[in-house]
Amino acid sequence: MNVEILIAASASNLSRRSELMILPGRSNMYGGLNPPTVTILQNQAAVSVPFQFSTAIRPADNPERMLNIPAEVVTLPPENGTFQGLPPEDADWSIEADTSHVDQLALIVINGLTTADIYSPCKRQPALGFEIGTIPDTAFSASSFVEGREPFRARLNDRFAWRPAFMESDQYLSINLGARYYVTGVATQGRRAAREYVTRYNIMYSDNGHNWFQYTNEDKIIVNFVGNRNDNGIVRNNFSDPFIARYIRFNPRQWNNFISMRVEVYGCPFTASSFTFDGQTIAYYDATFIPLHNQQDELRLRFKTNYPTGVLFYAKGTQNNDYLTVELRDGSIFVGLDLGSTPERPGATVIQAGSVLDDYQWHDLAITRYWKNISVKIDQTVIYEESQSAFNSLDLDGRLYIGGAPNHMERGISVRPNFQGCLENVIYVSPSTDAILDILQNLQRQIPFYGLEQGRVGSGALCEDDSLNMHSYTFKTFNAYLEIFRKPGASSIDVSFQMRTFEPNGILFYTNLSEPRYYMVGINDVPDQDFLRLFLDEGQLACTVQINGNKRTVRHRRINLHDGQWHEISLLLTQFRFNITVDYEPEFSNTQNNLSTTDLFTFSSNGGQIYRETSMNGFVGCLRQVIMSGIQILPRDIATNLTAVRANDNRPRTGAVINHGVLIDACEMFDRCTPNPCRHGGMCHQTWTRFHCDCSGTGYSGAVCHVSDMPLSCLDYKLNRMKVDEIIPERRTMIDIDGSGPLAPFPVICRYGSKTESLNLTEIGHYHELESYVPSGYQLPNLLYSQAINYLVPLLQLFSLIDRSYVCKQYIEYTCFNSRLLNYPNSPFGWWVGRTNQTMDYWGGSEIGTGKCSCGLDMTCANPNLFCNCDSQFTTELKDAGYLTRKEYLPVLRVEFGDTGPVGSPQYARYQVGRLNCEGDLLYDNTVTFRKADAIITVPPFEAKIAGDMRFQFKTGFNSATFGSAILVQNVGYDNGDLIEIRLQSPREIAFRYSVGRGTNIVTIRAPYDFNDNNWHTVHIEINRQEARLTVDDLSAANPEDQTTFRHIQLTSNLTIGASVTNRNGFVGCIRAFQVNGQLIDLKSQALRGMYGISPDCTGKCQSNPCLNGGRCNERWSTYDCDCTFTPFRGPICSTEIGTRLEANTMIKYIFPTQGVTATEEETIRVMFTTYKKQGILMQLKSDRIDEKGLIDYFTLELNNNGGVRVKFNYGFDTFEYNVPYDLTNGQNHEIIVTRRNQGKLIVISVDNYEPYIDVFPQTQQIDMQFDSPRFMYIGRNETTPPEEGFTGCISRLQFNRIFPLKYAFLEERDPSITWTGSSIREWPCGTEPVKYLPEPVEIPPDRGFSILALPRPMYKQYVYERNLALILGSMGFLFIFLLVGIGICYQKSNKSGHYKTKEDKGADQAIDADAAIIRGDSRHPDLTEAKEWIL
Repeated sequence: MNVEILIAASASNLSRRSELMILPGRSNMYGGLNPPTVTILQNQAAVSVPFQFSTAIRPADNPERMLNIPAEVVTLPPENGTFQGLPPEDADWSIEADTSHVDQLALIVINGLTTADIYSPCKRQPALGFEIGTIPDTAFSASSFVEGREPFRARLNDRFAWRPAFMESDQYLSINLGARYYVTGVATQGRRAAREYVTRYNIMYSDNGHNWFQYTNEDKIIVNFVGNRNDNGIVRNNFSDPFIARYIRFNPRQWNNFISMRVEVYGCPFTASSFTFDGQTIAYYDATFIPLHNQQDELRLRFKTNYPTGVLFYAKGTQNNDYLTVELRDGSIFVGLDLGSTPERPGATVIQAGSVLDDYQWHDLAITRYWKNISVKIDQTVIYEESQSAFNSLDLDGRLYIGGAPNHMERGISVRPNFQGCLENVIYVSPSTDAILDILQNLQRQIPFYGLEQGRVGSGALCEDDSLNMHSYTFKTFNAYLEIFRKPGASSIDVSFQMRTFEPNGILFYTNLSEPRYYMVGINDVPDQDFLRLFLDEGQLACTVQINGNKRTVRHRRINLHDGQWHEISLLLTQFRFNITVDYEPEFSNTQNNLSTTDLFTFSSNGGQIYRETSMNGFVGCLRQVIMSGIQILPRDIATNLTAVRANDNRPRTGAVINHGVLIDACEMFDRCTPNPCRHGGMCHQTWTRFHCDCSGTGYSGAVCHVSDMPLSCLDYKLNRMKVDEIIPERRTMIDIDGSGPLAPFPVICRYGSKTESLNLTEIGHYHELESYVPSGYQLPNLLYSQAINYLVPLLQLFSLIDRSYVCKQYIEYTCFNSRLLNYPNSPFGWWVGRTNQTMDYWGGSEIGTGKCSCGLDMTCANPNLFCNCDSQFTTELKDAGYLTRKEYLPVLRVEFGDTGPVGSPQYARYQVGRLNCEGDLLYDNTVTFRKADAIITVPPFEAKIAGDMRFQFKTGFNSATFGSAILVQNVGYDNGDLIEIRLQSPREIAFRYSVGRGTNIVTIRAPYDFNDNNWHTVHIEINRQEARLTVDDLSAANPEDQTTFRHIQLTSNLTIGASVTNRNGFVGCIRAFQVNGQLIDLKSQALRGMYGISPDCTGKCQSNPCLNGGRCNERWSTYDCDCTFTPFRGPICSTEIGTRLEANTMIKYIFPTQGVTATEEETIRVMFTTYKKQGILMQLKSDRIDEKGLIDYFTLELNNNGGVRVKFNYGFDTFEYNVPYDLTNGQNHEIIVTRRNQGKLIVISVDNYEPYIDVFPQTQQIDMQFDSPRFMYIGRNETTPPEEGFTGCISRLQFNRIFPLKYAFLEERDPSITWTGSSIREWPCGTEPVKYLPEPVEIPPDRGFSILALPRPMYKQYVYERNLALILGSMGFLFIFLLVGIGICYQKSNKSGHYKTKEDKGADQAIDADAAIIRGDSRHPDLTEAKEWIL
């Protein structure tokens, strides 16, 4: 037997680097004859060399050129020796083995060969021949077509193209490849010169042309491929996971103008070694002689079956109970793996993958393991899992069984039947031993170590014909049904079939038992008819029979028959018996009737038959093995009787089966719950078209249980869920530290206090909180006391909580009696271990690296020369305790002590580890401010496979009237138009825009309040297979998703925060706590690096209090504006005085509105003035109400004869008067403020910066402290003051509470409540200049991808020197002329200098200030316009 031939037969590739290994059998295999020989061939001359162990074989012609054969493998007995050889690069000889005396000889190892050579045989991936005509025209079919655009026109680069008759998304183009191919890719074109092409399509494939499978990704989501962008370009899509099929179908999903396609398919023929297994046959490979010790391995196989349960593969090892098993259970694959178990740690791991696999279609299974990481791939669906074992290797030293197991009591086997169906290409790959075992193929070749445990392997030809087919029928819609015609008048009905469905309701079988009869309802004739109806009612089988008008319903006790599994159903109705059976469990019933059938029976719905109860839909699902009265209905019955019709009455012949929309010879079901689309343990339930998730008991909610119901932390609960008036000193709370991430919620103790308190503590307990005793007998170096600290929450969650907290601390205490602790600077006798797994050399209250306890830091230890109390070794009880505060080492996971002396000594110790206490949440400290509308932060793109979400909080005073809408987040897919965007549309509207290849959709929330109120608002978006949802604060809205067309969102740009990806329509304000799929996005660290327009923390323009004089600052983040409404100022920053100059005869009167102030007990009255005259009223307030004494309430602020200000009022109880003891008539500005507080009992009079005057009034029940109904305000003088005695000067800052009369006087539309007499008034600043700020530094945006245009290098021609000389001379001449003109102008100016005129007012030289100069100047002087401020 030629070894190289064996290699070529076992693999498709052999290189010079391939290593050969030949293993002889045991010595008894030679039958006592001579051992075999190895023949080395060179130049057609053969030299036989006896096969010997530990022997180097050399060619006869060149003893120095040897085939390197290693020494005997020492771990094997001599009779089981091994030799292997690696031929030199330039060797021209081969190796042959004489096997005439050997019963078993097998090729075991082929280095450099992988399963890619077997399962990926296409190296060049050639076209299958659509373009060149290898595939005939008859192989093309379509859902429809128009004349001249037939399906066979769909060849790549053809003159025409296929075009369906209807522009609908259910159109398709199918091609029969003629044989099974390994399909690696497709290419598409549109219709040339017509602008007709498909932009998006998906692929289906089939082995028989009946059952079609969607090409999906590993999450079982249909892949929609990107098509063409023009009508003649070729777009090729290679499959990331190639498939094996004979039929391929193109399903257009989106198109331009019309559907038009030209296509090509790439791949290569698939070679299979198929065999049938009947449930008794078991094949094996014997690994007893060459055990398989693998840290990585792979098992691949293909199968198809009608049976939902059976053992496909089983192998085990004797060491540590290793095993690998593959089973079918209820139509799903279960992979069991144990890399080794111990009593302390069981290693069994079970992985479920796939469903509805018992559909008699080929399915590909690949199990790949690398150490503990396992992936199970069934068709395109991939499940990842990690082994629970403590070991990494799978050690198999027994037989590897295919198709079953001889003993079903072995570990790892949970089903009893062996596999029944077809298997092909069963390959086990063992890289550690360089073995690729094609078990079935080597069994067929009768290679040693391969054999049959029992039974007989059937021919693979049976897998391709109908001999094993159970003939399924798929009812894909409620309106699909089969009509069966039988001879009427039968006295019994006997029906049986197998059924599977996901729909809980529907008619399975129906027939009328009488001709229609009519009865009167009102004035109408209503038909009635005896009938039998077998149906599903909420997953329970029921049967209703009406005979002679008597109706009876029987229900079977079995429930949940819509679980997607095959169920055996049978119905027997005779004149005396009424039985229904489900899965061999009968439900008996006795009856007496005169049963007589009609000639028509229907499966799924009543068809065209009349019956009164019309609300029930037909059955949607699969039926197979349909038998009526002992006769099975086969597909050929339908094919041969569709057109068989009686000539006389237009009724089909007896025995005919009429198909109405039923898919024949296939069960085409799509399990939407495998793999489970529900996150975090949610239970998936489905109907034929949709699935839904039951999230009860998971702690999560949403369409796919993706959104956590728990707060992210104690601080999150306090900020977002705690009521304003709520006080919670302590509460046990479930928190979810990563929200929608993989970490499960866990309980903590939260200490909140009130909503306004800064208190926010999180406390986590453990199982060892009580003080523990360390007895004598633990003395280093012989024995060490060690105790692990086990916490109430998993360590991953605990570490995440610590990392997210501001600070953490944990109390630790050691009480000793002559027992040392740290023993610094010598070796310690006690320590603690944290999460870094380091022994920590310091104790609570101290610092890392010191080797001290807390008393060692402040020098208060019992022995002042030592650093811990317990190190003193005093025969008295001492203690070292304190808090550990370095959170990067917390929590305490273990404590160890070793100085309690020998057993029986008086030494002892006690220790205690307290709870872990953490404060705050850095999530809400991760805050940035966007100051510029074009500033952005970019992070990696958003991803959402099964589900994805994004959560953050924002705060803004964004003015949409100025800036329009603002984009908070945007991410786009440049290749396919995918998009997610969160936009603040208006002050009360937020929109979530998204596109997943089906156009842009919008989810909008309109709130009853403003979002730009400079308060924090929470935004949460989620996109999944069920819906796209937007939640803002407590408001939520969603758009449903089409599950049949859903695909993963594919975004190629960075996730852009703060504006669009092109830096437009930006947001200004603060964003914090930005999370994507539960992971915190660290925006603050980027802002700390110094980014354009972005600052760390939430720091606005109003932080520096830019608004003066009590103006309210409105934060706009990129700028600010000041609200001066309730101040006597105006201007951009409320710094501009509003005053006026008054002559003695001027009186300003303001009348309070009748709906305004009615009575006051507290007032603020304010005036600033400038004057030289000691006369006039600054402000006077009068009531319009006369009290019982005939008096009215008033308040007066006026100048007295001494130049001071008199404050005088009477509010009904007595007259109060106070005179300011300063002369204020000096032409300077003076401000007086009178305030009354504490219900009128306290009055404070302030003048400039002088010490204020304070007076307190004794108040009794008889004293009236209210200023009743102030109605009139006078400024300058009142109506009884002579015109010459009024106030003369400038007055400003007039204020009575929130009334500012001068402000009303100088409005563009003057308030009619204010009037004046005497001289006219105009606005005047009273000698003050408004304050102005320096402009802010200009921020220059960064370079955003603009590049400098590279100009072409100039080409110099002849006469370059002459041209340059002319340019230089011309430039010098122009400069000379320019200088001459400049000198002439300067000369003219100098001749007119020496005298000038001004426009200064007459008398200005006698004025003491600028205001006086204007007053004494010419009355014709024009009005002065006040300088204006502009804040940008």
